Amino acid sequence: MNPVRIQPRLATRLAAFLLLAATAGLPGTAAAHPHAWIDLEVDFERDATGQLVRMHHLWQFDPMYSEYLHEDALAHQEGDSDVERLNALAREILDNLEEYDWYTHFEAEGHAIEVRPEGEARMEKDGDTLEYRFTLALEGAPDPARTPVAYRVFDPTYFIEILHPDERPPQVRGAPECEVEVDRPRPDPAMVARAMALDYGAEPEENLGRHFADRVTLRCD
Repeated sequence: MNPVRIQPRLATRLAAFLLLAATAGLPGTAAAHPHAWIDLEVDFERDATGQLVRMHHLWQFDPMYSEYLHEDALAHQEGDSDVERLNALAREILDNLEEYDWYTHFEAEGHAIEVRPEGEARMEKDGDTLEYRFTLALEGAPDPARTPVAYRVFDPTYFIEILHPDERPPQVRGAPECEVEVDRPRPDPAMVARAMALDYGAEPEENLGRHFADRVTLRCD
């Protein structure tokens, strides 16, 4: 089954729902990718030596997909309260995303940096949107004062579009000397046409979502 997704950017984007068992039959989905949107907020932690050690994710799902996920969690997840059911869904999504490296692709000097989840995933309702939070530990990431680090976060099938909002750029905690550069995607028109031609449930080309993802570079003085 397809991973998760959402809708226009808070009216422009949302993200892949990752509960690999719940997306078939999303309401209102038709031809063309993406079908869901996520606003992505990211911040990093460095250790005493300057190395990047953690990447904190906040995903904000568009209102339509938020409503779908919220209703699904209350109907199918275990728990004595809405909070417990939403957090059960958060854990399930985190487990299901392992196959996709949590949609997170890191590199330094052309070498991949491995990621793994750390701590508990959480989901909560904020008005008409759902917010999903989780943390990834970075395995062997360098000090960005010595080596620039770059990453992309994307659903490889491009069922969900995931982008950083202009008003919430990535940041490094407690490090004003660090600079973050966000390069917006500029997909070839032919690539856009191929994505628009994909029906719901169609098999996209491998890593289609990479062409529609922000590329973020971190450097520190």
